[in-house]
Amino acid sequence: MNDSLLYQAYGVKYCSYASTEYKGNAIYLHLKTNSPKRCICLHCGGHHVIKYGIVKRTLHNLPFGSKPCYLSLQIQRYCCKDCGSAWQSEIPFTHGEVSYTYRFSRYVLDLLRMGNTIKDVSRHLRVGWNMVKDIHKKYLKSRYSRPDIRNVRRIEIDEFATNKGHIYKTIVVDLDTGRIIHVGEGKGKDALEGFWKRVRRNKAKIEIVTSDLSAAFIASVMENAPDAVHVYDKFHVVKLVNEAVDTVRRYVYAQETDLEKRKIIKGSRWLLLTKDKDVFDEYKKRRLDNILQTNTPLFHAYYLKEDLDQIWMQKSKEEGEKQLCYWCERARETKLKPFIKVANTLMAKRTGILAWYEAHVTNATLEGINNKIKVMKRKAYGFRYDEYFKLLLLGLKDSTNAIRG
Repeated sequence: MNDSLLYQAYGVKYCSYASTEYKGNAIYLHLKTNSPKRCICLHCGGHHVIKYGIVKRTLHNLPFGSKPCYLSLQIQRYCCKDCGSAWQSEIPFTHGEVSYTYRFSRYVLDLLRMGNTIKDVSRHLRVGWNMVKDIHKKYLKSRYSRPDIRNVRRIEIDEFATNKGHIYKTIVVDLDTGRIIHVGEGKGKDALEGFWKRVRRNKAKIEIVTSDLSAAFIASVMENAPDAVHVYDKFHVVKLVNEAVDTVRRYVYAQETDLEKRKIIKGSRWLLLTKDKDVFDEYKKRRLDNILQTNTPLFHAYYLKEDLDQIWMQKSKEEGEKQLCYWCERARETKLKPFIKVANTLMAKRTGILAWYEAHVTNATLEGINNKIKVMKRKAYGFRYDEYFKLLLLGLKDSTNAIRG
């Protein structure tokens, strides 16, 4: 194998081919670094440089057909007689102390872009999961560790639990690109401090913010982006009402003494929380009608849930506010404690809820992100490596981000 073929096939430069060795199912190409005719000390610039032994190093290389291939290097060391410093020849086709070549790392990333998981790639190349993970991590870090936020105008803030509800992370999403631009620890104001510092440093002008009804998020936005339109996301308002419906359902079931009525209510959670227009099965429709006809609290809870959308379907903000007040009045009249609590919350937060009429933002972007995060959580993907998990989130839309395993 000549030096030209080594360069064209593997990107190997400044090395000479020595021999080939076959060990088991693997191929080892033995190479020697080329010594320069004149060597100058890298530290003092002196010319009294002598050879100072050989260092051996083995690198993972592109596979040769279906066989693993390694480069076994003999790297010349040098010593300066003037200053006493020692060093070794540079290897231009790898970096640092890693055990693979540039071409190998690019091949790993290409395999990930094809939709292969880290597990798939490690099996195919017969290397450890951690090696593939480290290559991917270095790539993500080089591209996404410091997202550019100079042109960010519209953001969404959300939090999610990473470990059965005990550990939280807060993310900030650019609504125009769909990219996660910040990952913070926890779900309080502190989780957003790093983001707001970058906003000030980059002089970014945040015009629209959408979030849930978290007091911490509201206070953080008010403090750091007081001129922005802050919309309390419709999805989280609906979630609040759905939780109230389910609380009523569980209370009614627990209090009901009639066995026949208990049978009707049992297992009805999905029916009560699904929008009426999405129930197509005739049997389920009849069952839902039976539940509502035989139970007044569930009747009120269900139709309050159904009518909630009317708040965002009015022609103007003023009419939307009237609808919100009307809904809250009906909720209080039911005397159902969960709905009285929701009504009080919505009235207290009505400014942010009605801000939707100033900026018609939805959580569609965040829904797609949350679905991917759920897959990552289900697979426990990267959770043992917090920095890697953070980079996965920041690079969630990258084509190498194979989150399936």
